[in-house]
Amino acid sequence: MANERATMNFQPAIGEQIVVELPATPGAGVVWSVPPAPAGCTITQIESKPDDTGIGGTTLQRFTVSCGKPGQIQLRFELKRPWEDIVRAVQPVTIDVK
Repeated sequence: MANERATMNFQPAIGEQIVVELPATPGAGVVWSVPPAPAGCTITQIESKPDDTGIGGTTLQRFTVSCGKPGQIQLRFELKRPWEDIVRAVQPVTIDVK
């Protein structure tokens, strides 16, 4: 069973970008998958920034989310190897666009 992390909550204005930062281990093939963007929203990975632990260490994956209409959306990021079905962790994100 996947480890479910505490929900991240954001309350941006319409069109405002929020940044979701999640630790991954790409050297081991374990990365966060980008959930499908709800209608009126965009999700992009803007960068992966390695930490200071050296080769094989964790990397901070950063995603931007922007929505063009008000309302609440739920996103579910999954930490896994893309070629496996095993989900190692789940990061729920709630965005309440004002």
